[in-house]
This record gives sequence, C-alpha cells and structure tokens, in this order.
Amino acid sequence: MRVMEQWAPAWSAESWDKVGLQVGDPAAPAPKAWTALELGEELLADALQAKVAMLLVHHPVLFQPLEQLRVDRPETARLIKAACSPMAIFAAHTNLDSAPGGVNDVLGECLGLSELTPLVAAQDQSTAKLVVFTPPEAMETVSEALYAVGAGRIGDYLECSFAGVGVGSFLVPENGEPYLGRPGQKEMVEELRLEMVVPAALVPQALEAVRRVHPYEEPAVDIYHLRQPAQGFGMGRVGRLAAPEEAGSFARRAAAQLGAGWAHMGGRPPEKIERVAVVGGSGGDLLPQAAAAGAQLLVTGEARHHVAQQAADLGLGILCLGHYQTEVVIVKPWAHRLAQALADQGLNSIVEPYTGGVDPWQPVVPEEE
Repeated sequence: MRVMEQWAPAWSAESWDKVGLQVGDPAAPAPKAWTALELGEELLADALQAKVAMLLVHHPVLFQPLEQLRVDRPETARLIKAACSPMAIFAAHTNLDSAPGGVNDVLGECLGLSELTPLVAAQDQSTAKLVVFTPPEAMETVSEALYAVGAGRIGDYLECSFAGVGVGSFLVPENGEPYLGRPGQKEMVEELRLEMVVPAALVPQALEAVRRVHPYEEPAVDIYHLRQPAQGFGMGRVGRLAAPEEAGSFARRAAAQLGAGWAHMGGRPPEKIERVAVVGGSGGDLLPQAAAAGAQLLVTGEARHHVAQQAADLGLGILCLGHYQTEVVIVKPWAHRLAQALADQGLNSIVEPYTGGVDPWQPVVPEEE
C-alpha cells in the first residue's frame, strides 16, 4: 500500500472515486499479489485457489453504496466470499490513470506516441505547510515531535525545516500561567518561526503533537494548504507520432495493437494526423481539452453518441477502441513496476499480472452466407 501511494497517491484520484484498500486487513502479510483490471468470478476463483494474499484491481469493487450484502446476488456474493478469505483487495482507479507511468502513459506508448504530457494537469493539494512559533530552547523538542508524525519530508529528504528569528508580543491574561512573562502584563520575547511541510492528511496529528510538547499554554500555529502543479500527474495524455500518418491507417493499426474486436471513429480528423490524445476507459468528456491541446485525434475506450458530432464541430476525430482494451494494457506493466519497487525497498513479495481477464463486451460476428 505504501509503494502504491508513492506511485499513484490517493490525492490524485478524482473526488468521486473510491480508491485504496477496499477489503482486508492492512497489517496482513502480502507474500503474493496479483494485478488485474477488475474482479470477476473467474479471477476471484483463480486468486483464491492460488492463495493470492493481495489483489490489486483498477476498477474498484466497492463504488456505489451497498444497501444489501446477499449471497444470492453475484455482485455482493463475490464481496462476501473475498471478505471471508484472508485475501485483501486494493483499488487504484483514476489515480492510476493520472500517475506517471500509469494507464494513459502506457496506452500512449502502445500506440507509438512520444513526448507525452498530461491532457489535464493535476493540482497537488496533498501537502500543507505548518508554521509554529516557539522559544529557541523548545525548537528541537517541537521539531522532533513533528518529524515523528511524518512532517518535514520533501521527496527522499527527511526532517526538513526552516527557522527564522523574530519578536513575538502578547498580553498575558490575569489568570494565566505563562511559560514566559507575568499575568496581566504585555510581553515581547524572542521567538523562532519554525516551518515545515506536512501531508494534509496528517495535519490533525501534527497539531496534536505540537500542543503536546509546546511549552506555551496557547501555542500559535498557522496551517497553509498548498496547491501546486504535480509533475507528470493528470488525466489523459497528448503526444506525437514519429511521423504523420493517415487517420484511417492509424485507426486500423491502433485497433490491431490493442486487440480491439471493433473500432469506431467519428468527428472530422484531418487526412494526416501527428498529434494524438489518449484517455483510457471513458474519455469523451475530455474532447474539448484534447482540441485545446492541439490534438487531431482523441483515442479512448468509449464515448456518448453526441461526442462524435462535437468532435466534428471542434475539427478533430475521436476513435473508440473499447473500455477494456484501452485499460487492460496497464496490468502487466503495473505488476512489473510494483515488483521492482518492492525489491528496491528490500520487501519480499511475488507480484504477477492476471492475464485471464476477458472483455465483457463481445462483437457480434455475422454468419457466413
């Protein structure tokens, strides 16, 4: 879970999404893990038989609120069976779409695109800056308490902070018991302004740590929520082909590359295309962003009917190759990347891709005359 948070953090998921550990014990061992697109009957049976300890899926198994848990209904029977087993289920959905090296980067590379950049850049709101004013002799104690809850980390650097010298003033209440000064008196004392970054999710723990060790009755603490571009994160990708290609030829090649049993193209692509946007799954809603990014064609899994006309109005094409086909490309690279990251951190776990999945939608083949 920690390795996945480092690669595809939960903050990068869409606000409506449900990601992270959905079934199981976060403290359980995970000697064997599988990556897969989505949970189905065959995958569940195969995973249980193979004694898989952790199943990582792209499509969340818990998405809509559950009103009943019944064994006579397949969609909840699977959850009951999984929950009664020792196996954990973890979902990485739109955060895996957004992450560098995630679904959309892999999809773009499969189609021969280079110079890939996010179609819609994500804004990292996962970090805050905590500022606390302390007497000089208390700075080390306060700093250590904050480091202990996870504050002060910038990339791989730990215990990062900054302190500046200033003068603080305050009026002590008559019934106060100040660390510095006397009741009823206004005081001016030398203080340090100590600041460090802290994950937004850990702000409550950081505030508690400050109040627990700070010598003042009422320590002054400021929290600034940071909003800054997140390098490489964002929905969709836009990139460039090595050389201009005829739109129809690209569509046929893309369908063959992804194993799409059917493909539909709409809109009005130019005769030759070079700049292409990709959005795995259902990406028709990002058509205006693709046009604004200069894409001549948007490749996605599926789109609503009227998006084809919208594409024509915007002067680009839209190519739909199947929701399954545009997302299943991540399963093998996901397993490889996770296995490598675990090995690099000295963790002993076997991670394998589940390749037995099938598209729930199948083309209808006309009978031969």
